[in-house]
Amino acid sequence: MSTQTKVIDVISWIANIPSSQICPTTNLKEDLNLDSIDLMVLIVKLEEWFNITLSDEEVERIETVKDASECIHRYIITAA
Repeated sequence: MSTQTKVIDVISWIANIPSSQICPTTNLKEDLNLDSIDLMVLIVKLEEWFNITLSDEEVERIETVKDASECIHRYIITAA
């Protein structure tokens, strides 16, 4: 399972919508209407799922599914 697929699965769970309705360009706030609490829960779940800790600066730059996937993927590559 790719990083992006895992990210989409977590977002699907948080947003309570089918993963088939989420694509890389999906904007977390504008397209999924996630509020600040939803976004905090999402970040915590992603950090738990991938066993990483994102900086505040990284979290602020995450606007789309692709942003989240690429940010997490950098951690995976660095750890390998």
